[in-house]
Amino acid sequence: MDLVIQKYGGTSLGDAGKIRRVARRIAAADGSVVAVVSAMGRTTNSMIELARDLTDTPHARELDLLLSTGEQASAAALAIALHELGVPARSFSAHDCGIITDGVHGRARIVNVDPVRIRECVQDGHVPVVSGFQGLSADNGELTTLSRGGSDTTAVALAAALRARVCEIFTDVEGVFTADPRHVADARKVDRLFYEDMAELAACGATVLAHPSVEYAGAHRVPVHVRSSTTEAAGTWVTGFRSAAPLDGERFTAVGVAHRTGQLRCRLDGVDPGALTTIAAALADPMPPVDMLGQPAADASAGSLGFIVNAADRDKVDEALAGLRAADAFTGCHWSGPMAKVSLVGCGFCAHHPQVRLLVDALKARGVTVTDVIVRARRISITCAEHDVLNAVTHLHRMFLGPGTLADAHPHGGRRHAEHRAHAPGPQRRHPDPQSTEAEGIRHEGSIGAHGRKG
Repeated sequence: MDLVIQKYGGTSLGDAGKIRRVARRIAAADGSVVAVVSAMGRTTNSMIELARDLTDTPHARELDLLLSTGEQASAAALAIALHELGVPARSFSAHDCGIITDGVHGRARIVNVDPVRIRECVQDGHVPVVSGFQGLSADNGELTTLSRGGSDTTAVALAAALRARVCEIFTDVEGVFTADPRHVADARKVDRLFYEDMAELAACGATVLAHPSVEYAGAHRVPVHVRSSTTEAAGTWVTGFRSAAPLDGERFTAVGVAHRTGQLRCRLDGVDPGALTTIAAALADPMPPVDMLGQPAADASAGSLGFIVNAADRDKVDEALAGLRAADAFTGCHWSGPMAKVSLVGCGFCAHHPQVRLLVDALKARGVTVTDVIVRARRISITCAEHDVLNAVTHLHRMFLGPGTLADAHPHGGRRHAEHRAHAPGPQRRHPDPQSTEAEGIRHEGSIGAHGRKG
């Protein structure tokens, strides 16, 4: 079966005219299509605001039910538009599409996909229109929602389960960029990215693809094509891996700059060394993601532990820390911020690499006060004041990805990775990639992603 999964974000479904345009694209497609939709426009945000107007602590189950209505409305509306074009279609809610989750409200993860009814719908010549962002709990059958951007994950999961040729993510931008094109004039669209590069960019703030969707795509070797919903132009392909394992002396390679605002730093003082693993476990799944600091902040005392978290997730973190403090895992807790986190993403990074000092010194010379430095194998992140974030993003992009930098000086800089790609798992035969990553020139590609289209 020549099947394509097409996912449409909220900005592509913002009004009746846009819904008709999406319906025409689906009707004109070659082969079978399964459509996955987000809520229209700002529907999800409006629902969250409604819940917050009613209470500071919305009941998790009821909030999931409220938020799920946005995607269900989009699915039904698109199915109506398809019928008007003479295309038989059927909308599917969480109760119909066979997506089973771990049952965590608001942050559910997909544990199984059995799309029997969707497959039958395709075989009958109909277009299934699936409500993204939701599934049913494996424990009790309750409706649960995935994390923000969960419709991307729904689409990728269905592509894997239905053995689709490709998962197309349609959005309001042309593809994936080396930085946010709204703020960086010389940001450029890229043709291809490896799964691990896109996953790191998504985790650091790129919103063109939800982080869980990229991880799922990599695990199941689903080729993902990020493209504009208003043109026929090719976008960005996300597929393939750099190598099975990091290479000794792997060259420092930047692929993109991403950022997040609304970050808070939490410092725990008087940390019991024997409780470190307990603290780490408490701040792990299913908690919101936290970024542990490589070293304490300058104002920290001995025996302290620091981490950074999204401001919206503070209540959940405080709840987890309350039990730890009662168990004497630490003696004090101090919050500061809000601040921004800016990340240079790529590979071959290490704490003693001269590029780290170059990066920090260059930002200081630009008037950016760097508060924290976090070095991982695939990124260097710094924190700064929110009013400095665009200055930092623009300058880092100019240094490492702009015209005349190493990225342009070595147009085939990805050759070293390409030479070793034979050791990496490639796309499975059932997911052929029309634009193979065996092409050279990967090293200077990157992303920060689109904006305002999660759902």
